[in-house]
Amino acid sequence: MRNLPVLKPCCLLGDTPQRMGSEKDADDPLLRQIGRIGKWQAITFVVLALFAAPVAWQMLVVVFQSPSGVDHWCKRPAAFANWSVEQWRNYSTPYTTDQAGALHWDRCHVYALDYSTAPQEPVRPPNGTETAPCPRLYRVHGRWEFDHSFYQWTIQEHFGLVCEYEYLLAPIKSSYMVGVMLGALLGGMASDRFGRRPVILALLGTLLPLSLLVALSQTVMVFIVLRFLVAMAVVAEYTAIFVYCMEMVSGRWRIILGMLIQLPFSFGFMSLAGIGYALTDWQHLQVAISAPIVVFFFYYWAVPESPRWLLAAGKVDRATALIESIAEINGREFDPDIQLVPPHEGRRHVSVIELLRSPSVRYRTLNLWFNWTANVLVYYGLIFSFADVGDDIYLSTVLGGLVEVPAYLIGIGVCLLLGRRLPIAGTMLLAGGCLLATIAVPRGAFARDWPLLLLTLMARFCITTSFGVLYVFSAEVFPTVLRNTGVSSSSTCGRIGAIVAPFVADMAKTYVHLPAVVLAVAALAGGLLILVLPETTGHKLPDTLTEAKQLGSDTKNGAVSARPVPTLKTTPPAEQYNNAAFEGDGETGGRDGAK
Repeated sequence: MRNLPVLKPCCLLGDTPQRMGSEKDADDPLLRQIGRIGKWQAITFVVLALFAAPVAWQMLVVVFQSPSGVDHWCKRPAAFANWSVEQWRNYSTPYTTDQAGALHWDRCHVYALDYSTAPQEPVRPPNGTETAPCPRLYRVHGRWEFDHSFYQWTIQEHFGLVCEYEYLLAPIKSSYMVGVMLGALLGGMASDRFGRRPVILALLGTLLPLSLLVALSQTVMVFIVLRFLVAMAVVAEYTAIFVYCMEMVSGRWRIILGMLIQLPFSFGFMSLAGIGYALTDWQHLQVAISAPIVVFFFYYWAVPESPRWLLAAGKVDRATALIESIAEINGREFDPDIQLVPPHEGRRHVSVIELLRSPSVRYRTLNLWFNWTANVLVYYGLIFSFADVGDDIYLSTVLGGLVEVPAYLIGIGVCLLLGRRLPIAGTMLLAGGCLLATIAVPRGAFARDWPLLLLTLMARFCITTSFGVLYVFSAEVFPTVLRNTGVSSSSTCGRIGAIVAPFVADMAKTYVHLPAVVLAVAALAGGLLILVLPETTGHKLPDTLTEAKQLGSDTKNGAVSARPVPTLKTTPPAEQYNNAAFEGDGETGGRDGAK
């Protein structure tokens, strides 16, 4: 194999081979060959991370497809077809008041009159005239007319999701989150069983037609089912991509890439606002965010199988050839004397039940499950409950995505410098405080509701930082033998919060500030509960349940130590390479987890 220039890409990224060989990854034969970070890892990360943008598009697009506040009224019967909308509403439509006491047209009722013929003069009936729901003279989604001054075609108009059918909007959003939950579980299982690359390619081939078919839905049930399937596919794809990225680096680079991979997600939010503004027909918008998925088919040529998965699966020859190529790209010499797969004993199978057997581990597990639920509930609750703050859903979305960029970048520094527990608690408590403060700000009292917008953006910033750090913290609390199980079960609990979030947003119909109260209570409770968990920064990751139980038993200034144990050379290969994704940097004092 030809020699590459002395100036190696891994050195350009801040890690010399000598330094890399002296740290924790000296126990990882894969990283001894390819390095903790290098040109191949950097390029592969950028290529894979771009997929986060379509993930954000599919997840948030329903906000633009079903905008709140679009004016509608009972459809004019044939006898009134020549009347203007103003004439029709003046003659047929009663007034109603909203929660603030403002008077406006009733969108769901008309006066109970004979509309078979139109009167010569449109005289408004006297107050107290009996009213009735919009006449059922047409199919469900033909009972209303909609204002097309801006939005050309919405989900509400297509499926008739207004008035007595408006309740279906929350299940539409929640069903997507159920798909997200199942997709995260099934995606991880499939990629562990069949490999990262086959799953990534198969899901791409499935996702493209499914997302395009959503635009052709003719009933709300078909729409819900297709959106559910899209959610499963897109999140399973993203899960496989995330695991791939975490498997190819080590040390502090795992936390850096684990946070940076979220940035395309934020840029996806911001770009969707522009796409949604340009395309106000929900079907055109769905096609516009689905068609670019075809670009990612270049993964077939650009993305090889994960070398760590190949080693775990016992495909040593394929893994060796790939690792040799990667080492050359990274400017490193392949050492044939390094044993990539050490001898091992039988692999132990573990389940989520083992997280609940020991009282100390059980308490920490339940605490983390609650915090994941609270973080996800607050994150998506802010998106669904305050999307229209400032009377401009597009500006709010751009600003919401924009504040996430510094939140993730600051999260990296927080993890590396200030630990895990206190930053999570602090940002969650601040998010809860900002949400409670929104109760004191009346809507409509200020231009574009700027104080309310500012408070919700501050809450979004805080919960984004908290969520990013929580990923890492969770991976460091669970022992190695149960780490994958612990993190995946925590993520599954978090999706419960996402499922509930649309229903929390609907609570505003009962009391306008109720969503803020619910989200604030969840954030404050999570922030306080996280403080009773042990700090993990600067100490060895627990490898066994015994070490996990001892975590926190010896504290000093809030730091927690776990008794170090020697590295065994008989680590099962599948367990070694799967769990190596969570091994940290022994010299720097940090233990970087996977997201």
